[in-house]
Amino acid sequence: MDRRQLEVFAAVARTGSFTRAAAELHLVQSAVSATVAALETDLGERLFERTTRRVQPTAAGRALLPHATGILDSFQSARDVVEAVGGGLSGTVRIGYMTNVTLFDIPALLGRFTADHPGVALRLTPAPTGTAGLAEGLLAGDFDVAFLSATAADHPRLDVHVLAESPLGLAVPRGHELDGRRRIRFADTVGLRSVDFIRGFGSRELVEVELRRRGLRREVQFETSDMNDVLALIRNGLGVGFVPRYLVDDDAAVHWIALQDASFALRVSVATARERPLGAAAARLAELAQTSAPTVGI
Repeated sequence: MDRRQLEVFAAVARTGSFTRAAAELHLVQSAVSATVAALETDLGERLFERTTRRVQPTAAGRALLPHATGILDSFQSARDVVEAVGGGLSGTVRIGYMTNVTLFDIPALLGRFTADHPGVALRLTPAPTGTAGLAEGLLAGDFDVAFLSATAADHPRLDVHVLAESPLGLAVPRGHELDGRRRIRFADTVGLRSVDFIRGFGSRELVEVELRRRGLRREVQFETSDMNDVLALIRNGLGVGFVPRYLVDDDAAVHWIALQDASFALRVSVATARERPLGAAAARLAELAQTSAPTVGI
C-alpha cells in the first residue's frame, strides 16, 4: 500500500465514480481501476461496491477511508512545513460553498488568495444539500474549507467564523395582499402559500426550528436549492418566502417585510473541521477570509 494508491482510493470514495476520480487525478480510467484492484488485492478485501448509478465503499472501504485521509493529510502537512521555509505554498485546497449567495464575495477572496499563492490549486464544489451537506463534507474530509450559513454554536465540531449576515424577512410579490406592510408577526406567515429552500439549507432550518419552538406547522408548496429560483418563484406570484434583505433591496418586483417578533439572519461563515489537521494553504485561505470580511450586518 502506497501513497498513490491511497490518493486514488480516496478520490473514488469522494466522487463515487471511477470516471470522475480519473478526471480529478488526470489519469485514464483503466489506471484508476487497476490501482484500486491492486490495493484490494494487497489488503485482501473489496473496497467498493459497483452499482449502475454509483460506486460506494464497502464496510472495509468505509473503515479505511478516515485512515487514508489522515495519511494523505500528513503527507501534505510535511510538504507544507518544508515549503513554508522557502516562503511558498502549494497543493490543493478543496472548498465547499453555497451557490448564488453574494453576501460575501467569495470569487474576490479567491482572486486575492491566488495572486499571493499561485502555486495552490483551488477545487470548488457547490452544496446541493446546503449548509448541512457542507458541514458533513468537512467532517468527512471531503472539504478543507467551507463557506456555509452557520454559527459556532450550530456546529461544535467545526471552527466557524461569521463573515457577513443579513436579516431574514418575508418577501412577497408586488400586488400581494401584504404588499406595503412594513412588519408582520411570525405566526401570521404560517398560513401563506410558501416558497422555500429544501431542508438542510441554513435559512430553511432557522425557520423550521422557530416553527417547532412555537408548536406551529406550515406547508411549503415550492422547494428549490437555488436562491435565484426562490426569488423567481416569488416574483411570479407562486408564493411568499423568507429571504435576506440584501437580496431584494433593489428588486422592484418584490416587497420585503420585517418580522415583528422573530430575529433571523442569513449568515455566510468560513468553517474548518476541528478534528482534522489543516494544511498550510487551507489555513491561510481561512485566515484571509476572516481578515477580508465586510462589516457584519447588511
